Amino acid sequence: MKNLVYIIILLFVPLSVLSQQNSFKFNHILITNDDGIENIDILIALAKSVKPLTHRVSVVVSTQDRSGSSNYITFGKHRSSYEITTEYFSDDKNIGVYTMPGFPADCVLLSLSGLFPNDRPDLVLSGINGGSNIGAAWFTSGTIGAVRMATFLGVQGIAFSGFDDDNEKSFSMIPEWISKFLTSGIVEKIDPNSYLTVAFPEVPLDEIKGVKVSERRIVYSQPRAFQFKKVFGESMKETDSKTVWAFSPKGDPDTGTAKDDVYYLKEGFIILSAMTIDENDENLSEKLKSKELLIPAFND
Repeated sequence: MKNLVYIIILLFVPLSVLSQQNSFKFNHILITNDDGIENIDILIALAKSVKPLTHRVSVVVSTQDRSGSSNYITFGKHRSSYEITTEYFSDDKNIGVYTMPGFPADCVLLSLSGLFPNDRPDLVLSGINGGSNIGAAWFTSGTIGAVRMATFLGVQGIAFSGFDDDNEKSFSMIPEWISKFLTSGIVEKIDPNSYLTVAFPEVPLDEIKGVKVSERRIVYSQPRAFQFKKVFGESMKETDSKTVWAFSPKGDPDTGTAKDDVYYLKEGFIILSAMTIDENDENLSEKLKSKELLIPAFND
């Protein structure tokens, strides 16, 4: 009930004016995140900002925080159906807010594959979540996993990270910038199988130096940055023995020499990175083809 009251208060007055516009850049924008409905204030700030650009806005999120879930889905694994709760819906404003007990990729999968059968979203925005999701963090990010699913299903997607919800200006300045970004012509440059990630730096908003298009640091230069330590138990050689292992972060091992997204974000830039779901490795494939005779025959 608290979420419903908050949604109505935030949406009622501003969108009564915005919904009267007749020409739109998009037909239907889908907004999701990996923090769930508890981040409704940020979701609504984004919805209000992009509403003038689209005929319809739908917010579909999980009932709980799903951070770190990548593009994991529950359909076909733990469930054969999805239950959707309508938190808010307005015909005259063309906006709806819905929740489900799944993950970010579940929200996108359902939304693009049946929830809106006659009005499929033509753009998916994921976020804006806290934390920048730069470097290797893309691998587990539920925020990025949502747009990866959208791209897989043939719809353009952009993930936004690095929102500072302790700064009131973030609720206006960042969504307003996103609205301008969506009308800049950049979205039209996104190729099929590709998506964009945008990261905002952890600096005062008036100290942001600009925007950098930068390659993502896909892996850590030192895998030892991921380290777990045993915090309980002794031997692992006895049947039924139990040990407990806790993550012991070592921090970013970067030497500061690589000019990638991690580097530029620390310098105070907004980072725009282009990524793809095409995981074919053409170089390795050609190498394997040239060595096919070395591969043992199955029936010999």
